[in-house]
Amino acid sequence: MSEDAAPAVGTRSRSARHVAGPRDATADPPYAADLPILLRLLEQVRPSDGAELASLRWDPQPPPPPVENTGTAVRLEATVTRRVAGAAQATIHQSVHVVDDLDRVRSRSTVAWSVPAALTPDAAAEWEAADFASVRWGGRLRERLAGDPRFAAAARSFDGAIAFAAQDRQAHFRIYRGEIIDVARKSLDGATFTVEGADLAWVGLLTAESNDFVRRTSEGLFRVQGSGYQYLRMIKALMIMLDHARELARESEATRA
Repeated sequence: MSEDAAPAVGTRSRSARHVAGPRDATADPPYAADLPILLRLLEQVRPSDGAELASLRWDPQPPPPPVENTGTAVRLEATVTRRVAGAAQATIHQSVHVVDDLDRVRSRSTVAWSVPAALTPDAAAEWEAADFASVRWGGRLRERLAGDPRFAAAARSFDGAIAFAAQDRQAHFRIYRGEIIDVARKSLDGATFTVEGADLAWVGLLTAESNDFVRRTSEGLFRVQGSGYQYLRMIKALMIMLDHARELARESEATRA
């Protein structure tokens, strides 16, 4: 797999509909007992040729209320949430939903595919710099914020660390007198507050038409750990950080195009 052949973060695909039998339609969670069906559907959302399934975690949803004339067809809807380069292998992460023919999500999962990779050192570095909450990504965000006087003004009275966290990684931004003075996986004294979300939630926010972080947080897609007072006091600076993170995501996509 080359850089050009790799699916971009945010790429969406769906499988063909699978019509289940009576036993599948009454299973709880539906269809989870029939692994061959799930693997067949996953085959249809394979991110690239040569990709091999490396891990699969299913999170069943609570059963929905009964509906008359409920159909028995399901499909998978997959979104690429992360790309990680290795020495000879790349890992493509997907968030996958099992959706029935009434458009109800019956289960959610995270899937990782191992793909033979032939990335140049520059391409591998670019993947890391585009990987949300990596230190390289944080360094790129820091460079952008250094040139924004709005951020300097909004963060002038803050002395602490703001962290962005996904499932298995986080980036801490140490801020003093309106300037980010360090980016690290962990800050020495911990984050003043941390904004946490699943990979799919971050992809949705960074690729959305507008920065609707507050609405998405109120819907439970993100949560804030740490000082609630400092979070509210720094919400303007945080929104500026997210605006620049969204610009970074657009720049990465434009570079690919």
